[in-house]
Amino acid sequence: MRIIETDSRLELRDIPRGLWIFGLVFVASGSFVLTVPVLAPEWRGFELWQRLAVIAIGMSHLAGGLFFVGRARATVTELDRAANLGVQRVRKLWTRWQGAHGSERTEFALDRARAVEIVHSKDSDGDPMYRLRLWLAGSDSLWLQGQAVHGEKRVREQAECVSRFLGLEMQPRDVVSSEAPR
Repeated sequence: MRIIETDSRLELRDIPRGLWIFGLVFVASGSFVLTVPVLAPEWRGFELWQRLAVIAIGMSHLAGGLFFVGRARATVTELDRAANLGVQRVRKLWTRWQGAHGSERTEFALDRARAVEIVHSKDSDGDPMYRLRLWLAGSDSLWLQGQAVHGEKRVREQAECVSRFLGLEMQPRDVVSSEAPR
């Protein structure tokens, strides 16, 4: 997550370009595997099991790539102290091409902010993952990061930066999440 701070504004940008590129590489390879062999003259000489294997590999690549691209969300949160306004936009990759219509937008008053929390979870290997959540009055909350990340020290520094900007006392505790990061 990248943080851009001025005297009266703080912008948090969590854009998963790496995951999007990784997913698009698999979409491209799946498309290649599904297209090129069928157009090749050798395709007619393939036996049924060979054709099914090519189709299964191509479809697996395509489906895996679409899964990665569809799951990763970009989160941009702008906090404007002068206007006492916070705006968060969350979008998936394909909403970038649809314009603002496909993104979720949430506005809130900065004086509703109550706490910045570090949510601790584990990945599939059991390694620790961290994610920031902003708690608002009325038990509302916003995820400041689209995906959980490794590296507790860096996430703590980011949480302290947001807390300091909002004039909140940093909570020294982590919340252990039993659910997988979304």
